[in-house]
Amino acid sequence: PLAVLRIHAQNALQAPDPADRDAALRQLEGGIERATRVVAQLLTLARLEPAAGSRHLAQLDLLALAREELAELTPLALAREQELALEVEGEGDGEGEADAGGARPADFHLVADAPCLGILLQNLVGNAVQHTPAGGRIRVLLEAGAEALTLRVQDSGPGVPPALRSKVFERFFRAGNGSGAGLGLAIVDRIVALHHGAITLGDSPLGGLEVRVSLPRAGR
Repeated sequence: PLAVLRIHAQNALQAPDPADRDAALRQLEGGIERATRVVAQLLTLARLEPAAGSRHLAQLDLLALAREELAELTPLALAREQELALEVEGEGDGEGEADAGGARPADFHLVADAPCLGILLQNLVGNAVQHTPAGGRIRVLLEAGAEALTLRVQDSGPGVPPALRSKVFERFFRAGNGSGAGLGLAIVDRIVALHHGAITLGDSPLGGLEVRVSLPRAGR
């Protein structure tokens, strides 16, 4: 990436035409953004290594966290005319209040590292947005069990062939022509492991990929 940035900078410096110079500067700006994302994800991986220290585990509401992260990611989906939806199992009208049928809303509390789970949501949903074509659909589902919570991210993109699904968690592996560095799912896999959870890939009912993450409530 740095070699490409140098080329864009040289083109901008040498361009006699202002329009060509502006085009080179726009390419330079885009390249800097991509390099920044790669560096940020490499730093995240380094911080998730065992030698980097213990996680800061605390009680948190996964539903509230998911809503916050999706609110930030919604503009990206809207820019691609995609539908991004959150579906919650057993969600009632009020927190802790019974619904009309007498059932209480599901409890989505667990012991976890909030920043880590925020990164997990950003990477999973951002990956779905990136690989889903314009006008497609991304659906995030939350399910509450007695011992664990389940997060599913489904999309209507091209999916990942079964033969490649074991490889997508490897660092720097990229399926297709995506512009990412191939670190997003490696980071997700590490975060899930740190929370003693499980992650699987499957076929989405929307036609693309489904990523299913199970997180124990106790965080261990």
